[in-house]
Amino acid sequence: MNPKNSIYFILLTLSGYTFFASCSAEDRRKEYAEQTGLDRWIDSIMRQDYYWYEDIPATSELNYFDDADDFFDGLLSDDDDSYSTIEDLSETEYSYGFEFKLYELSDTAYAAQILYVLPDSPASDAGLSRGDWITAMDGDSITDDNYTSLYRGDALELSVAQYSNGELGSSNTVQLGIARSLTSDPIYYSKTFTWNGEEIGYLVYTHFTSGTDESDATYSNELLNLSNEFSGISEFILDLRYNSYGTSDCAQLLATILAPSSTLGETFCTLKYNDKQSAQTETKTFDTSLISSGTNLNLKTLYVLTSSTTAGPAELLISALQPYMTVIIIGEDTGGKNVGLGTYTNEEYLWTIHPTICMLYNAEEETNLSGFSADYEATEDEDNLNVSLGDTSELLLSTALSVIDGSYSTTTATAITKQTTFKVIANSLNRSNKVKGVVIK
Repeated sequence: MNPKNSIYFILLTLSGYTFFASCSAEDRRKEYAEQTGLDRWIDSIMRQDYYWYEDIPATSELNYFDDADDFFDGLLSDDDDSYSTIEDLSETEYSYGFEFKLYELSDTAYAAQILYVLPDSPASDAGLSRGDWITAMDGDSITDDNYTSLYRGDALELSVAQYSNGELGSSNTVQLGIARSLTSDPIYYSKTFTWNGEEIGYLVYTHFTSGTDESDATYSNELLNLSNEFSGISEFILDLRYNSYGTSDCAQLLATILAPSSTLGETFCTLKYNDKQSAQTETKTFDTSLISSGTNLNLKTLYVLTSSTTAGPAELLISALQPYMTVIIIGEDTGGKNVGLGTYTNEEYLWTIHPTICMLYNAEEETNLSGFSADYEATEDEDNLNVSLGDTSELLLSTALSVIDGSYSTTTATAITKQTTFKVIANSLNRSNKVKGVVIK
């Protein structure tokens, strides 16, 4: 073979290889773009809006092929952030319609005690109620590995017992229907009643949301109508023991209803963003336009019932009202989730992220990330959960009433702060799919 032709053949072969290699690389880049697109979208938002963006690892240290939830968690500040969350929107949120505490009865035995039941749910259809104990599912014992099956799933056969005189009684069998998508009105219970000659308003409020979706205001309108019914009361008891999520707008609305009239127009809270934002602060007020169809109750004192799961917008409301009125906390120390979260949805990949985007301060420039301490301690336990919410003998409500009428004493305090018999293992209100801070809209 002619040496020149040989060289030509080699060059041609190499150039052809380069051509196919470059085409392959281009194709792979497209493939990679599809595989890494969601993580890169998350990364771009976090580097711009995340409050602790300086703690995000360098791009070279990240794996953009990671699952979205693992990738998101890898961006969060180890030292500061236990609030930001991510949601897979392709997973429909189904529920049986009850919340519970999980207790360890012994080294091998667990049981779930129901905190409350949503109306028109599989749980209510099955006749389950507050205080019931679930001791088995489909004949199997409840364990640390399987108790999350009580959140959602197929139909279950439950063994249900009652607790009395320090022990669980025999179980009855209850058929629980398949979990389904539910609506949850945050106004779980409300009433006005006379106590020791005074008109008392009482509201069990389970989350700070305006309606069934972002464009709906059904729940906010119900709250405004309810404020008119509460008009003229002497004292108000706000039950936030099961309230751990929601928006700043709804907290602002409820606070405007409850606050002293002299507070209207004053600072509700200030939001402080990172230094990449064009406006690094934003102030919200007790805005009278929010309650044009409702009533400001002009309270001087607010009694708030809390638990360790009380967090987020519930804590924002407490913090915002404290500079202007006496806020008395009854129950347990709160969870400490008073930060502002943004909401960013990728419609192509069907994921939403809720990163911490701001810190929240009240009118006195105070913020609280460690939770609020109870002024009067009272803890729901296995002995007192069988009393209905709104019953004046129910532990937290009766404690608030004793504070209001002056009958609270150290003897009362000893009775309501006793040690529980069983160890609490989990609380369904803390499950990971709950948004953990205050959503900023």
